[in-house]
Amino acid sequence: MNDLVDERAAELTEVVDTPPWERAVARLRRQARMEAAEVRPVRWPALDVLMERALKERLQLPDLAGPWLPLTASERTRLSLSGRWPACLSGCEHGTAERAFTLDEKVVLQLRTAAWRVSEPVLKELEEKNLIGPQADLSEEAREERDRLAAKLYPSSRIAREAVEDHWPDPQDDQVAGAGAAGEI
Repeated sequence: MNDLVDERAAELTEVVDTPPWERAVARLRRQARMEAAEVRPVRWPALDVLMERALKERLQLPDLAGPWLPLTASERTRLSLSGRWPACLSGCEHGTAERAFTLDEKVVLQLRTAAWRVSEPVLKELEEKNLIGPQADLSEEAREERDRLAAKLYPSSRIAREAVEDHWPDPQDDQVAGAGAAGEI
C-alpha cells in the first residue's frame, strides 16, 4: 500500500513537504486504504483463531484422536519442564521459527495429552536403552537407534507443524472469514 501511495505522490503537482502536499498525500493514503479494503472485502480471523482451528482438525485424525487417559500430575509436571524432546527432528532438520499463540486451554491440554500418549511407548524405550540426553560416548549404532526412535516421537511442535501444513486455510477460501471465533468452532 505504501508503494502505491509513493507512486501516486510522485505525480502530485503540489510542492513537496508543504501543507498542501501533506494534505494531498493524506488523501492518497485514505484512498489507498479504501481500495485495499475493496480488494479483500472479508476480514480474516486472527492467527490464533486459524491456528486453533488447524490444531483441532489435526487432533481429530485417527492417529491423535484418542480416547486418551488423562495426564497424571507427574506427567503434567514433566511436560511443563523446559527443554526439547530427545533428538527429535521430526521433519525440521533445517529449524523452525517459533511463534506464540493464545489458544484455548482445553485445546492445549488435548494437544499435550495426544503428544504424550502417542510418544509414550517410544519415550519409554529411549529411557530403557539410556538414549536420552547429550551423550558424547554413544556408539554409532546407539546414535542410529536413538535417531530411529526419535523419528517416531510426536511432540506438540510436530503436531502443530502438521496442523499448519495440512489444515491451514487456503487464502482463496471465502469460508475462512465467516467461520466465527475459535471458541465457536
